[in-house]
Amino acid sequence: MSIKRKVAFIELHAFQGVYPLASGYLQAVACQNPQVMEHFAFEAHSLCINDVTFEDKLNEMNADVYAFSCYVWNMGFIKRWLPILLEKQHNAQVILGGPQVMNKADRYLSPHHENVVLCNGEGEHTFVNYLIQLCSGKPDFQQINGLSFYQDNILLTNPKQDRIKDLNEIPSPYLQGFFNSQEYVWALIETNRGCPFKCTYCFWGAATNAKVYKTDLERVKAEITWLSKNRAIYLFIADANFGMLHRDVEIAQHIAECKEKNGYPMTVYFSSSKNTPERVTEITKILSKAGLVATQPISMQTMDAKTLESVKRDNIKQSSYTRLQEELNRSKLSSFMEMIWPLPGETLSSFKNGLGQLCRAGADSFIIYPLLLINNVEMDNQRAEFEFQVSEDADPNSEAQIVIGTRDVSNDDYQEGVRFSYHVTSLHSLRGLKYTGRYLDSSGIVSFTQLISAFTDFCHHVNNEPYIDYIEDTIAVSGQSKYSSVGGILHVALHENRAEFDELLLNFMNSLYLLNDDYVRFLFELDLLNRPYVYSNTPISNGQGIIENISIVSQEAGCYTVKIPHKYQELTRNLLGFEKEETVDHLKIKYRTTQMPYMKGKSYDDNFSYCQDKLHKMTSILPVWSVM
Repeated sequence: MSIKRKVAFIELHAFQGVYPLASGYLQAVACQNPQVMEHFAFEAHSLCINDVTFEDKLNEMNADVYAFSCYVWNMGFIKRWLPILLEKQHNAQVILGGPQVMNKADRYLSPHHENVVLCNGEGEHTFVNYLIQLCSGKPDFQQINGLSFYQDNILLTNPKQDRIKDLNEIPSPYLQGFFNSQEYVWALIETNRGCPFKCTYCFWGAATNAKVYKTDLERVKAEITWLSKNRAIYLFIADANFGMLHRDVEIAQHIAECKEKNGYPMTVYFSSSKNTPERVTEITKILSKAGLVATQPISMQTMDAKTLESVKRDNIKQSSYTRLQEELNRSKLSSFMEMIWPLPGETLSSFKNGLGQLCRAGADSFIIYPLLLINNVEMDNQRAEFEFQVSEDADPNSEAQIVIGTRDVSNDDYQEGVRFSYHVTSLHSLRGLKYTGRYLDSSGIVSFTQLISAFTDFCHHVNNEPYIDYIEDTIAVSGQSKYSSVGGILHVALHENRAEFDELLLNFMNSLYLLNDDYVRFLFELDLLNRPYVYSNTPISNGQGIIENISIVSQEAGCYTVKIPHKYQELTRNLLGFEKEETVDHLKIKYRTTQMPYMKGKSYDDNFSYCQDKLHKMTSILPVWSVM
């Protein structure tokens, strides 16, 4: 029996322990071919790109064929490491695939390395045909649809490979037993492929030309059952619009039933459908009741109609988002708004007004992403049209370019928008002035936008304040593009410099002479008491020396007991959601909920990443108020 050649799948992820699903799909289709099975053996490597040992693990590999999954966050590393691999293993064959490299062969292939080829589009059929050609003594790559390669110093690109219309053609790598479940905690499932929208900054719609194809429902359920029985902690539904199809409610119910029966998964993540708010809410209710989701993302991106049109997102109804937010609020389900700054067409004014409008509409919290230019999206070809100014991602493993200016936004405006978004996080998402801001806005005294703008201006004139210094230092090094940069806001304002931030809020409110109003003063103090703690071991010290109208009766480990003045008890009952018959003169505030302790031995980046995750799940760490 001849020795089989080794095929190594390489997936570089942002997290440890991710099931290599893309590799599993390639292997599952390849294993259906007897010729491939006769000549090749497979091994999948799912590595965390933030693990300091991951490069050593790659260097120790010795395969005949390397298949790389290429994304914007790992392509910087792959470009650096590939020459090292080719120098070490002259005869190795390499195939690159994934959204960052497809259709970009002129950028990633070299005539000096004809043993490196590139897959354009879905990879399953292209990959198996590639291996079939490698079985022969003289492979003919021109026979493989979807492939780009160099031959005799000439770059060739073959005709496209047709999309897979019946996803059941791809055997399930979970159900085929390809994975050792003890190695993984993050699981992905794909219930459909495709996206009906064509947002110009997004790869999903650009890659699939809008058509959506489904995996058989019973197979989806079987995969979920398998993952549940094999204790997958995190389940990520890799659909562009989960909740778009009627059957998605049934899938959510099955996940909940598996959690009840087996205890797993423990958390579910998904990108929600854009135009079916009622169904998304129903799914969120099912998963929330099962303890599987702590919050629901709402992918708004912008509130400006002109901007929506400029990014071809105007076919997604803003009214759907509004209805979704209202229904989530009525159902007491947590959510967070996903926004992007700066999209083309957006101005600093429209961005700020849009966030203020969402605060008024009852948005729970915000995640505001930078605009990245990535390969194979329409916006990448609109650089001149929109006059994009870009900055290279500071992460050497990434290939992303961050937009730091547009035709409508100067670089100074861009930086001011970043500051404004950080202050929205601290004053609204982190509850710094949430009740206060709601009252000031609804009464016509100061709108949300005006309040946060005034705070931005106030911070410009304050020196040596840790919260402000963190923001300015982050902007100075373009650190706002890092995943954990906003997590640093939580760390500073809710832990390391909590007392200083309280003092900053007090001085700001006094600068506007707003605390002369007893009603505003009470709401300000209620906000201070309602601010969460991001770590379980942060000393409890809310508004030390600031709180005057609310009496702190006692303090226990992780708890306050407070006395509410009689004239504000009905207001307190309404704001905190108590029933009409409940007496709220004395309330207990429990601050320790699901937080993890602050670990001094961890790096700032590790702690900031933890804080960033908590921003996605704010209600899970909010104080719990109860009647004494």
